[in-house]
Parts: sequence; structure tokens; C-alpha cells
Amino acid sequence: MNRLFCTTLVKYSPRNAVLPSRAAQWPRTLATTASNRHANTESTTTDAQHYDIIIVGGGMVGTALACALGKNSRLQNKNILLLEAAAGFRQPSTEQYSNRVSAISKGTYRLMRTIGAWEEIERTRVKPVLKMQVWDACSDALITFNYDDFAENISWIVENDVLLASIYRQLEGVPNVRVRYSSKLASCELIRDGADRSTVRLADGETLKCDLLFM
Repeated sequence: MNRLFCTTLVKYSPRNAVLPSRAAQWPRTLATTASNRHANTESTTTDAQHYDIIIVGGGMVGTALACALGKNSRLQNKNILLLEAAAGFRQPSTEQYSNRVSAISKGTYRLMRTIGAWEEIERTRVKPVLKMQVWDACSDALITFNYDDFAENISWIVENDVLLASIYRQLEGVPNVRVRYSSKLASCELIRDGADRSTVRLADGETLKCDLLFM
């Protein structure tokens, strides 16, 4: 999954910024953590502490993975848990631009379309890239990337906050994925180390077990 995103840090200027086609309205339910599925507490029963899949880290990659797995028709009967260390989700500003952006590839673009997040991204802010030049710092050498006659985009520039919010919006409709905030990983024990199931220990002392662990 490390190759899913190519993340860069750039500074937006007003002349380079992409104005949204219309103001994006993010539902209040996106930021709330009080729902049954996005609760910060778990049942203490043994059954509730076991999950088929646990994903540690609710960043862009972890969240996209949780959404893709949860929407996979072959995995709809699997209980998936996404652990996020932050106290809650912060929805992006629709007025101010963030300077933390990602240049996403065609593969990531197709993934966003598959999980339904791309429409949300387009309604907020996105900038297509038709041509790219990379210079060598110690010589005049350079390389240029583009399609003939600029027939297709080679990439898209999306603010990280916008990308993450669009994926989280899709998670609202995935019943077999549970998001737990304020959940920091303390240690883990993997099946390959001899355990019958992978074990995740949180900073608050709680222990969770799973058949498949992504970190």
C-alpha cells in the first residue's frame, strides 16, 4: 500500500488554486463520533474484541484500504476495524486551501472512483496535471511526462484533507467497517510469531484480536 499515494508538500498560491465548481457541503454526521459505528468505546465481551480484519492508522492509505475492503462483495460478511489515534475526524475547510497535497496516479484515481470517493473530491477541489517536467539539480538534464496532444491527464493534485474526507464520507455507508478514534497502538503479536491469532494491545490496556492485521 505504500505505493498507493505519492505525497508531496507544496504551497498553494491564489492564482494556482483550483476553485470549486460549487460550495461543498459536508454533512455534520461526517465529523461526529457519537454514532454506534463510530464509537470510541468497545464492548468488553470476548466476541466483541475479535475482528476479522484490523487496520492500524486512519490516514489516507489506511482509510482507503478499509473502504475498499468493506465495499468488496466477497468481504461484506467480515468485521473490519479501523484504529485511529486522533480524537476525531476534522472535516476540511471549504474556504481555505491546504498546502499538504498528494499527486495521485491513475491507479489511485480508479480506486477513488471504485469506492465512490471521486465525486466528492471533484465537488470540492482537484487539479488535473497534463504535463510534468523533472530537472536534475546538478546539470541541465530533464525529463518530461505527458500524453501526445495532452489527450489524458497524467496525474491529479488533491489536498490531503479533501481526499481523506471524501473517503471517510464513503465509510458512513459501509456497515461492516467500524472506526475507533483515540486508539493508539502500544504493541502487537502476529500470527507468524506463533500465536493462533494476531493480537493488538492499545495504549489504554485494551486487547483486540484479529485474523488479519494491516499496519
